[in-house]
Amino acid sequence: MDVKKYNIKDLTLAYFNKKSQIYRSGGYKQARVLTRDKEDYINHFFAFLIDINICLLPVYIWVIEFLLILCGLISPHFFDLLFYIMYGCLFVVAVLLLGLFTARSKGQSFGYVLTDLKLVRRDKREAMALNLIMRQALGIGIPLMILGYFFGTPGILAWWLLNGIIVLITPNQQSLFDLVFGLVTVNEPEINITFDNKKSEPKVQHDICPIDLHIRSNYSDDGYYDVEEIFKQAKQLKMEVISITDHNCARANAAATRFAELYGIQYIPGVELDAQYNGTRVRVLGYYIDWTKDIFEILESDSLRREKECSIQRVKKFEEFSGISIDVDSIISNSRFQTITATDITKMVFNNERVRSMSFVKRYIDQASTQSEAMARFKRDLFGKGGPCYVKGNYPELDSAIEAIHQAGGIAILSSWQLDNISDEMIERMISLGIDGVEVFSPNVHDETIAAVLKIVQKYKLLVSCGSDYHGPTKPNRRLGETNCPEKGLALVKILTKAAKKD
Repeated sequence: MDVKKYNIKDLTLAYFNKKSQIYRSGGYKQARVLTRDKEDYINHFFAFLIDINICLLPVYIWVIEFLLILCGLISPHFFDLLFYIMYGCLFVVAVLLLGLFTARSKGQSFGYVLTDLKLVRRDKREAMALNLIMRQALGIGIPLMILGYFFGTPGILAWWLLNGIIVLITPNQQSLFDLVFGLVTVNEPEINITFDNKKSEPKVQHDICPIDLHIRSNYSDDGYYDVEEIFKQAKQLKMEVISITDHNCARANAAATRFAELYGIQYIPGVELDAQYNGTRVRVLGYYIDWTKDIFEILESDSLRREKECSIQRVKKFEEFSGISIDVDSIISNSRFQTITATDITKMVFNNERVRSMSFVKRYIDQASTQSEAMARFKRDLFGKGGPCYVKGNYPELDSAIEAIHQAGGIAILSSWQLDNISDEMIERMISLGIDGVEVFSPNVHDETIAAVLKIVQKYKLLVSCGSDYHGPTKPNRRLGETNCPEKGLALVKILTKAAKKD
């Protein structure tokens, strides 16, 4: 059998790609953002010293050459030549190499690799390569060259002192250009990297929970199954209680209440509303709602109008960024809601062979193990917050969404969507607006978050919900009834399912 030989470059790239893949697939949830902790300061400073000393290697070599000139071992005529060679090497190492290495290693500079730190976005997901390169060039390389040339050592020290002060006063040890590019440094979670040709073990299926209170039907823009099909599947799984919580739409509840009797399953009328709190987008689940209230027609109409406006902006930004003209009519003709989402554009890009071969798309394909992974990264980097095609929606304020649910006789539950990225303090502030509970148990929420939120729920005596966020084939990794709710947690959820409808 032929054994393939790998050089150090191949192994290094494979190592970083594997780490990145594990980090993206869930490891980021365990990453801890740096705080004003003594050990964090030491690690961060040590990483900085390593990077700076590597950048200054050409200077150190030039100093040795200068000493050799003073000793008469090198002719003084070479002084200017050696200086400019040193300056060119400084540019290559400090401006180009440091940034490119950081981007290639998915957010880890030389020092960060040795100290297990990682530069990421504020939501702890991996940062765009361009942002990493610019951060290193503008924050370290270019100031080192320009200030060093015009002001010498005092200029460089003044720049480092300024950044040091900013790092000290920011709660997450962010430098000036971390703030500019929306980056934070995290302690990389412990990741076990193995390379072998063995087939991976089949994924263990989660136990089916008898209660699933977060399901989407085809009344949602990304839901697939109709209401009756959802009840058929729930019946096959021997589920006891479900709630269809479509995105800004309560129309599924009319049919669902009829099918509930037919299939012998308890049904809780539900909806999921978009909202924002202090500039952060959140979602609120409404249970036991009177779906016939006019407010839900108004909210659905506003949502469609908002999405159409965002569609126009999204298409325009993507065309300007990529130079690709989008066939708007073709996409809209296949859209039930006459909107163009980031997913629609991503599918169009990856289904077009000519576009797939373009460099800005091809690099995602080359760096991912599957097309779905490449598409997910492409969509996040381009259309996610901070991306070049990001469009910020003007969502209703959280208190108005809560009020709408309460006026419809419902219970307002904070959705698990993005729960990993919402601080405990923010959750407590949301509770003060009238949140009745939290969707604590979900396969999309990390165990550490679940534990922290449960403490908050117990502190304020709130209701607990669980849900799979089931969409059907449009999101195949989410399965009906797989809510990540343990047996002990189920007792808490049953309090909600037995709650009396509010007057």
